[in-house]
Amino acid sequence: MKSPLVGSDRYVSLTEEPILFTSGSGYKVYDQNDKEYVDFILGVGPVILGHALPEFNEYLMNALQKGISFPGFGAVHEQVAGLFENVYPEYKVVSLFKTSSEAVTASLRCAMLETGRKKFIRCGFLGWHDSQIAMTPRWHERPGSRGREMLRYQNGMRGVVGDEKVFNWTDGDIDSLKNVLANHGHEIALFGLDVYQLAFIPQDTVMQAIELCRQYGIKILIDETKTAGRVHVGGYLANTTVQADYIVLGKAIANGLPLSILMGKPDLIDVYRAARIGGTHTKETLSPYAAIAVAEIMRRHNGYQILADNCRSVTKTINDAIVQASAGALLRAHSLFGDTMFDLYLGDQVVNDNMARKRLKQLLVAEGVLVMIGHCSFVCLAHQDLEHERLGHAIYTAVRGWQSMM
Repeated sequence: MKSPLVGSDRYVSLTEEPILFTSGSGYKVYDQNDKEYVDFILGVGPVILGHALPEFNEYLMNALQKGISFPGFGAVHEQVAGLFENVYPEYKVVSLFKTSSEAVTASLRCAMLETGRKKFIRCGFLGWHDSQIAMTPRWHERPGSRGREMLRYQNGMRGVVGDEKVFNWTDGDIDSLKNVLANHGHEIALFGLDVYQLAFIPQDTVMQAIELCRQYGIKILIDETKTAGRVHVGGYLANTTVQADYIVLGKAIANGLPLSILMGKPDLIDVYRAARIGGTHTKETLSPYAAIAVAEIMRRHNGYQILADNCRSVTKTINDAIVQASAGALLRAHSLFGDTMFDLYLGDQVVNDNMARKRLKQLLVAEGVLVMIGHCSFVCLAHQDLEHERLGHAIYTAVRGWQSMM
């Protein structure tokens, strides 16, 4: 069977047959053949509560009775704005979007309008629109790996050369950043930081980078897409002294419904209006209702503590199985950002071996485990019901098979 979908987000079996998911429940998902999988991908991060949680579904069903799209913003938009403005009292919600790619693009447009500049410097993955993805490495790969430095998407993209050129700060070296700024600092509108890069670059170094950019009048974007609603309702840096011009929140804030929020300083309202960054679906209501439900359910169930407990238990089970398979030199799991997500850390022998990485992913899929390779994986509240013995056996079997194929 050939899949009708040709995008990049595909899963295939060991026999290269496409896997099409049909349903989910708790921490599990099922495919077209009723095969069951333990899900650590969770829509690549948005699902924070679990699949088809009855409490969440009931909230959304009640919201649907009120309609989902009105002539303008409604009371629910004010309510969801207040939720995040309480976390960031010096900021206002500029607009709501369906994806963080849109929100980042909006921040870039505002920064260009304010500064009169068009160049852009980034540290981390900031979305799939042209200026966010052109000339980009694999940002989720660890420093020292080939993928971390290999640039992709050089054709058919804006932002490759000229006035709109985009620069990458991949190595976390202040001197390399200073070199870019010395040559282009007064032409750069925005420095965008994907907070996930703090898994690789010390926070003090990032703060130094932000201050250097400010010396050139460069606006600062903090992208909390992966961490907002997961580490904390406002993200990883919400309770720190980090100052930004723009903040993007997304993914887990609405448990899988598409919602991203752009926050900015309230004194720039004329810039936001002139930038024309709204759209039809910025006024949709179901996703904001979902964000309110997520915040309430996480509060009521002490969700952030459960999430951390789940992540620690999962990483222990995975590592115990890897050690049992005598593969500790090739692979290990480690948790990130207060035990709210985890990464499979590949050893030097295999980190640049794309075939070995593909085999490992497919063998894990064959054993009913969906986990990311070269990208962080996620846990949800429903993982508190995980059968750890079954997971450990699946990991052990996949890793042993992987070793025998190398």
